Amino acid sequence: MAKRQFTPEELLTRWEARREMQNIMGKLTQSYLMMEEAQIYDRWWSKRDDVCLGVNTGWYNGKDAVKGYYDALGAKIALASELIAKAFPEKLAGKTKEELYGVGQIGVKPVDTFVIEIAGDGKTAKGIWSLHGTYADITASGPVSLWDWGYYCVDFVLDDDGWKIWHMQYLTDINNPTGGDWAVEPLTWPEDPNFAAMKDFVFPAPNVPAVLRENYYPGRPFTETPPLPEPYETFAETFSYGI
Repeated sequence: MAKRQFTPEELLTRWEARREMQNIMGKLTQSYLMMEEAQIYDRWWSKRDDVCLGVNTGWYNGKDAVKGYYDALGAKIALASELIAKAFPEKLAGKTKEELYGVGQIGVKPVDTFVIEIAGDGKTAKGIWSLHGTYADITASGPVSLWDWGYYCVDFVLDDDGWKIWHMQYLTDINNPTGGDWAVEPLTWPEDPNFAAMKDFVFPAPNVPAVLRENYYPGRPFTETPPLPEPYETFAETFSYGI
């Protein structure tokens, strides 16, 4: 792509767009920290029919599937909160459902080392962020702390109400319990009767199964980082982070 010359007004608009994309990813991080996963789709995603979310095991393709993914995160938090309240009644008695939501759980997903490219026509953009996080998952064995290291790869689209996430890949290299060795089988614990109901919670699988990435294990083949965005004029001229 030949270097395009922008007017000062265009440069200002592009700077504001870049700031907005950085803010969206920062707000996404805050949403996880505040246990507001169930609001992520409505707040930050485009309502186009062709949105998609890729994870290691495949694609949530289409707005119903993407929304269903975030709704399921919210439902899992609600169930875990209920079980924690029952397990620790002396500490949590008298709290409302709203006050209990997210108790005993935390998800820290800080992002950094980003690369952003905005299309020459200003209608789309691409960005990639490194993720170095940890989170407390509530399992049938009780609370478990895990590493969460990987990438967010995002195509943005300019909708009538501003920049929104269009396609996203949330790919992990490390998703192992903290305190364990990444090069051996992950640690396991016996089932805790207080949290046995978590075993029956079924998280919706991607509606387009695929192997997009594998978590690290000894002998994993060399795995390249996701491709970085490059300058482009229109979306038709570049690759997609979508399906």
